[in-house]
Amino acid sequence: MKLTGKKENFNKFLAKVDELGYAINDLLPINWPLTLTDSTRLLNEMLSDKHLKVKQETVTASDNVAIQIKTILQDVNLQVSTSLDMTLDSNNRVEYILNWWQWQISCQLALIAQVSEVYENTKEATS
Repeated sequence: MKLTGKKENFNKFLAKVDELGYAINDLLPINWPLTLTDSTRLLNEMLSDKHLKVKQETVTASDNVAIQIKTILQDVNLQVSTSLDMTLDSNNRVEYILNWWQWQISCQLALIAQVSEVYENTKEATS
């Protein structure tokens, strides 16, 4: 995971997203894939409350063997962003198409979890 933007705000960004990770654990339903509409709404509310934006792009390989989802998490106020690429092989293509919204939120949660992990490791290293 690579952070881009204002370097002096990297630690603030990591702390903010880590806090968001804890909020997600408390607020999203345990069975979030079963209540995807509510989960998506709650996640979007939490992101906007924290002044975070998520953007996702998909790219299909020319041979249709893989689909790549790039998830970008950006803090407009702190001017910092990070991204995560997830690639789905052709075996998952049908599942991907049928469950697009679930994949989308899964990628968002995976990115937030990865940022939280970096923050926790950084915090431990400085302790």
